[in-house]
Amino acid sequence: MKIVLVRHGESVYNKFNRENPEKRLFTGAFDTPLTEKGRQQARLLRNVQDIKQIEAIYSSPLSRAVETAKLATNHAELTLDARLIERSLGELEGHSLADIGDICAALPKDFAHSFTAKAPGGENYQEVLERTSAFFNEQPKQDLLVFAHQGSIRTMMMYLMNLDSEETLTLNIPNCQPICLEGTHFGTFQRL
Repeated sequence: MKIVLVRHGESVYNKFNRENPEKRLFTGAFDTPLTEKGRQQARLLRNVQDIKQIEAIYSSPLSRAVETAKLATNHAELTLDARLIERSLGELEGHSLADIGDICAALPKDFAHSFTAKAPGGENYQEVLERTSAFFNEQPKQDLLVFAHQGSIRTMMMYLMNLDSEETLTLNIPNCQPICLEGTHFGTFQRL
């Protein structure tokens, strides 16, 4: 079985954060649209053979993932699943550190990369792992194409490849760079 994971194209917040690191905005599950560059990245995926061949296409319902999936594929059938959504950062979403420094000061230093700590009203990585693994456990044994987000893809790879938490949190998931995995049982997948 082959599973192809794709992080959405560049979003408005991705661009803003890259250009303004001192004013960085917390994104999480905040619904920020694609930039024109993100749309272009998604269109280029149409030429990727692994993407062309897979019929079962799933996406996070956040607009940046949905638009990427639609631009990257010519398939009319796209299944949205909320379990694929990005890790929620709760009350931090849509705000900069300067706006909510008092909330952040009360959080553990590693909350952004933690399997236990989380922002007020948000999730930790363990909770994301539970919902993404539940998604895979309900799928028939078939090739899958999944459009999602950096945090959720990290936990998918953890589950599929049996990675530990340290390996998982160091994974870099670039925009619109397909990650092709192959295996027969969850926990045994290998990166192609």
